[in-house]
Amino acid sequence: GTAQAVEVGVNASRDYGFSPSDTNGGGITIGQKFGAAGVTAGWDRYTTNGVGQNKWSLMGSYDVAKVAGATVAVKAGAAYLDNSGSTADGYALLAGVGVSYPLTKELAATADYRYQAGQKRVEQFNGNTILAGVKVGF
Repeated sequence: GTAQAVEVGVNASRDYGFSPSDTNGGGITIGQKFGAAGVTAGWDRYTTNGVGQNKWSLMGSYDVAKVAGATVAVKAGAAYLDNSGSTADGYALLAGVGVSYPLTKELAATADYRYQAGQKRVEQFNGNTILAGVKVGF
């Protein structure tokens, strides 16, 4: 297939696996669609109780359904957790589902659920993340 659209997005998130407590975050994404398949690179920032984390991710997606105009996609990928202070850095696998609802031809609202499972040295960050945002297609 040929590339259809570059998508740039911003999001806000709530990470329920963040240690030592749940935390809010935000980030940016850039992605490319290839028909029903897509790939997205992202950066999210979390800070709580003196611990900061940059989460760099690469996710693949595949559109599985259209529901009331919204596109539902399954997603899988990996992330690098770049932690501040004495907290170890490491890699994690990501799996989830996302929904994209077009607001205009170029603008869409998004919502994602992800589960994260990491290496032993970052397993304290394993858990659920909910993200909501907007993306612009070019």
